[in-house]
This record gives sequence, C-alpha cells and structure tokens, in this order.
Amino acid sequence: MGFEYTQEIIRKMQMVELDMLKELDRICRENNITYVLDAGTLLGAYRHKGFIPWDDDVDVRMLRSEYERFCEVCKTQLNTKKYFLQNHKTDAGYRWGYARMLRNGTNFQRAGQDMLTMRRGIFIDIFPVDDLPEKKISKDIYNAKCWIARKMLYSEVALGNYKPGMNKFGFWILNLFPKEKAFKIFEKLSEKYNDKGFSKVRIQGWGDPVDTAGFKKEWFIDTDKIWFEDAWFTCPKDTEGFLEHSFGKDYMTLPPEESRKPRHTATSISFPEE
Repeated sequence: MGFEYTQEIIRKMQMVELDMLKELDRICRENNITYVLDAGTLLGAYRHKGFIPWDDDVDVRMLRSEYERFCEVCKTQLNTKKYFLQNHKTDAGYRWGYARMLRNGTNFQRAGQDMLTMRRGIFIDIFPVDDLPEKKISKDIYNAKCWIARKMLYSEVALGNYKPGMNKFGFWILNLFPKEKAFKIFEKLSEKYNDKGFSKVRIQGWGDPVDTAGFKKEWFIDTDKIWFEDAWFTCPKDTEGFLEHSFGKDYMTLPPEESRKPRHTATSISFPEE
C-alpha cells in the first residue's frame, strides 16, 4: 500500500513548517529584510488564523533585492544544525527558480521526482519577485522567456513521467541544455528590467496566470502584520487586494469537500526525531 496523507501527518508537517517560518522571520527581522506571506499561507492566516487545515506547505515572497540579501545573510545566520537553505547555488541537483528552507533530519519524497538528485526534506518555499515590464510586447517576451526557462528546468522530471510523443520529444530537446542556461535567462531578465520604475512584479520560476499578469509591487513594500497559528508574521497591508488577485473575489468561500487535500503528492515523509 502506498503512502497516504492523514490529518495527523498534515498537522505534524505544518508544525515543522511553522518552525521554519519562524526561523525565516527571525532572520528577516534581525536584518531588516521584508517578506510577505503568500498564497495559501496568507489565505490561511486571513481566513483560518493559521494553516488551512489541508494545506501542506508554507509560501513567502520577497522582492529580488530582499531575497538576495536573505540568501546572503543565511550563510552566517541560519541555524544550520536544523535548517538548510536550498537553491541552485547551494545544491547542484536543485532545478527550481526559487529557494527553499529544508528541515534537516526529515524527508519529503515528491511523487514523480525520484530522478532528481537534490536534497530532500520538509520545506517552505521562498519566492523572489522581479519587475515586470508594462508594454504588452515586452511583457509577452518576458513571460515567454520565463516559460522556456521553467520548461528547461522541468525537463528532467518530464522525461521521467511523460509518455512518448511530441511533448516528451520537446522536453528531450530542452533537457540537452544545461540547467545553468535557464538560471542565466532569469538573471538576465532581472538585470534588464529591475529598478526601472515598473509597478508590477512576478515570480520568474512560477507559471501561474496571476504571476504572468503581475502582482502590484506596492504589496511587497507597504506591509503589515497578521496572526498565523501562534505568532505575528508579515503580510501586505492590502491583504484583501492580494488575496483577490491570487484567488478571485470568493477567496473566503471554502472549496468543495473533495478538493480539500494536500497539493504536493508524496510517496514518503519522515519527521525529525523528537
């Protein structure tokens, strides 16, 4: 019998992730680095005062400049006995365009990703956001380059899961390029467009339509505090606007019962020894 989530496992994961979120918050507060809760984490804080009961991860976002500072100070200030900051510079097998904080002594095996050589563990996602050009042609080209880079990074997973056909052949071609080429695409886009006065930002390494449309940059600058589980964390001051952009106007409505389940399909999870 394969692995199955239970409410006990989900809650245990959430408490490990909350511990990591507190470590991220500590580092950010001590170094005046701004972040905001994101996605289901922010929705959980606003709607449930904590985790959405079936949510299995934590997401935060930072402006690129704040993200780079965070990664730098983690080299000396992160509690490395408990945590590992994972990105393509600290883990040669890591293939995603954003960072994660892993809890040492844990395992999280994502279904369909056995071929990846990156370190595994229960994690929280740390997303950098970059300025998005406003002219339609420039924005379309920017988003197309992000799409290509993401598919290059995903190609190794696709080759291990897709059935033979044109899609798999396309990923085979993309996998011929070293993954460093994809990260270089992201880097060049950041260098070209950041700090040019644009009003919207996006995660380059994430393909959700709300990101290709862009988030208001002010949401990552004008911040407030929100209660999450048992502590205060940083959120956009316009939390309602952020959530409406992310989930639509009915974000306070619970999804159907059959949709209330973790979105990261796992084959095994292990926790730190008590």
